[in-house]
Amino acid sequence: MGAACDSCLENRIVDKSLQKVGISFPAFFLYSPTFLYIVHFPAKIECLIFSINTNFRGLKDMKIIPYWAKTYLHRLGLKQEEASLPYLSALCRAHLQTFPYENVSKLLSYYFHKNSCVPTPSAYIENAVRHNFGGTCYANNASFLALLHLLGFNGYLVSLADEHAAIIITDLLESSYPLYVDVAAAAPLFQPVPFTSNPLYQSSFGYESVLISPDSADPHRYRFRRMRHQLLVNDSWHFDPTQKRELSDLAPAIARSFQPDATFLTCLRVHMYQLSQKRCLSLKNNSLFILYENGEDQKLRLRTIDELEFIVTHEFGLPRLPVREAVTILADAGIDVFADKS
Repeated sequence: MGAACDSCLENRIVDKSLQKVGISFPAFFLYSPTFLYIVHFPAKIECLIFSINTNFRGLKDMKIIPYWAKTYLHRLGLKQEEASLPYLSALCRAHLQTFPYENVSKLLSYYFHKNSCVPTPSAYIENAVRHNFGGTCYANNASFLALLHLLGFNGYLVSLADEHAAIIITDLLESSYPLYVDVAAAAPLFQPVPFTSNPLYQSSFGYESVLISPDSADPHRYRFRRMRHQLLVNDSWHFDPTQKRELSDLAPAIARSFQPDATFLTCLRVHMYQLSQKRCLSLKNNSLFILYENGEDQKLRLRTIDELEFIVTHEFGLPRLPVREAVTILADAGIDVFADKS
């Protein structure tokens, strides 16, 4: 009966705007929050009922999300699903390959628009569509958390050493252990990290890895340890996973990140993973570093703005990212991104 039912209502699901539909009679309308059905006679009533049930089976408990969130998922290449560990892993993995870790948006926001605020999730997505923006930690992780909340995940922001923000997800595992999520650390965190239940868990790509383990000086705190060739590179970030933070709580740290001498207002930075090509691209000023999954690497020195734009457009795949404007902003501030010509 299913095939017959699908056939008789096939072409009957239309846009909510009746102005776009040429209606023939006799017919009646069946309205739902999601679809408007136009049912033409003759049609069997049991066929209609079956079609309604199949269209809404599995969706009746799914939360209706706003347009920006739908656009967010579309850019990630994912559909709305129930909250689960595999789905969260897929979201993290897709995010690191879709939304760049970059400071071009920060430079333009501060110098062109005199704005030192973190964009709202809807503005974040609009900027991504228009300009290929992602952001640094506050923009990327705050917007990602907003999406996760709409998708049914429980979580909150945490502050790392008052200079970075990450996400803690709770109530997802049967054991109730928290999970560390971070799509804005320029690090290979492709899935949630079970940092309390497995302190030796490492997230890796090539010869770079991250280990989140207890702080030897304070067992209630954890340290974010960057490793290269299994050797410690940096462990200055530390956090208490029970200290929940709202974005407003991070206002002082956000304000510091917009000071003229702050790290991301004094350089050009773009970082992105491309797992389909088994590589990671990392641009700092005119230096392009490519790390491959097998541990090989490559370094290139870009000598002109045209070369830089070419790399961002064709290698990063970010043709609308306004790097030329960012370079001009830095030059006006006395910073030459091409100063290192070696």
